[in-house]
Amino acid sequence: MVVEAGPRQTPAPALTEQELVPPSATAPSSAPSSADSYTDRAVRGGAITVVGNLLVQVLRLGQQIVLTRLLPQEAFGLMALVYSFRGAIDLFSDIGIGPSIIQNPRGDEPRFLDTAWTLQFGRGVGLWLFTGVCALPMAVFYGHPELAVLIPVASFSAVLAGSRSTKGYSAERHMNLARLTLIEFISALAALVVMVVWALWSPTVWALVAGGLVGAAVDVGLGHLILPGYNGRFGWEKSILPTLVHFGKWIFLSTVLTYLVNESDRLVFGKLISLAQLGVYNVALTFAMTPLSATHALSSKVVFPLFSRVNQSGDQLPRVFRQARRLALVVSGWVLSGLIGGGPAAIGLVYDSRYSDGGWMLQVLAAGAWLAIPEITNSSASLALGQPRWLALGNFAKLVGLIALVPLGYFWFGFPGALVAYAGSELFRYAASTVGVYRRGLRTVQQDFGFTLVVAASSACSLFVLHQLQARGVHVVLQALAVFVATTLVWMPWLWPYLRDALRRLGERFGR
Repeated sequence: MVVEAGPRQTPAPALTEQELVPPSATAPSSAPSSADSYTDRAVRGGAITVVGNLLVQVLRLGQQIVLTRLLPQEAFGLMALVYSFRGAIDLFSDIGIGPSIIQNPRGDEPRFLDTAWTLQFGRGVGLWLFTGVCALPMAVFYGHPELAVLIPVASFSAVLAGSRSTKGYSAERHMNLARLTLIEFISALAALVVMVVWALWSPTVWALVAGGLVGAAVDVGLGHLILPGYNGRFGWEKSILPTLVHFGKWIFLSTVLTYLVNESDRLVFGKLISLAQLGVYNVALTFAMTPLSATHALSSKVVFPLFSRVNQSGDQLPRVFRQARRLALVVSGWVLSGLIGGGPAAIGLVYDSRYSDGGWMLQVLAAGAWLAIPEITNSSASLALGQPRWLALGNFAKLVGLIALVPLGYFWFGFPGALVAYAGSELFRYAASTVGVYRRGLRTVQQDFGFTLVVAASSACSLFVLHQLQARGVHVVLQALAVFVATTLVWMPWLWPYLRDALRRLGERFGR
């Protein structure tokens, strides 16, 4: 069975208004601890991850801008359906192998890594074969014959994901993230080049499929070649399997539920709206998920390993937990406030008039994304504490919310009502994750409520500015700039301490 993460944590004190700013601005100095050394490593890893993720997102934004001008809207609608299947494959091929390696005390042992890699690879191959069987029925169900071929070809990513090197998980375990970030950037660049070249040669949906597969292959290949450490291979130790199964069964259940809740929008909306509308929705979703994906990357590569190390060392997790999630809330809240208030300007800045409906869709989706941000750090803490069942319970709670709210929203208000219900169902997952960390002595509600008020105020301010400029016929570039300025001014009291700390660190580094 999995080694428990230690005794139940002592309840943390209630948060005050000072918890809304970095500890450097409020906390008194204290003796250094092992948690501090882990935090220093996490700061470096976090900076690398944030910068790398920003570069990748810039690449993907450029990709979206170019491809929406080269490919028809229907291509994006088809890929929205295909991505739902690919999302399932990416999730199911993991089955908790990465978190198991990061969290388990035996995560550096070769036999443990061999067993984990063998299980991962076998799962990936099996899932790819399964999607090949399901492709034709799904094509018939949606009435798009192309899916019968698109799905199995695109889903070969399952085999690629299953062959991912264990060296990548070891790098995350020890928060050595520079090469991992470089690999992610090179993979995104390779995918971009293939998609654009293919679209220029043949402007069809296959440009998106080819680019995705090439990017995944480059990621896997570079992971095997340039990352240091032990490379897992075919091997098996029976005694390790119960450890992986005990931890992984909850991860597997969580991935099944994650697929249902995260991909259900495109699966359901694919039956309610046209392919062109679905393509517009997918563009808005990409925008809204950008800060969410950055937070996920930061959480999986930095926050989760940090929490695991601090918990295993016996240090008090609540202090590190509050500090780490505060930064995530501030940065994500700042970005999402701008998208909630200025969604139409963001879409109009990048896309032509065919995608104008994406503006209001982006506003709704960004509001739902904000509700997901606190849950991400809560789930990282639950994993680090050896409590993966709370991930599954959180996803199950959101599924209940979807089943309860989306039909009502569609019945009363059509597609807009269904979209608002989809975004609002995130509250169910947040509630479950909050209960999970509260049971381990980690209190979050007051901190989350405080930042939600800031998000609401900033979004309202940005929306007011946008409406005023739209009424006066101001160019969309100036609209977007004004929204950015208004959002940043509202958030500056919380952003400035982090900016000041970052500038101080840069000054110290270049002053040596």
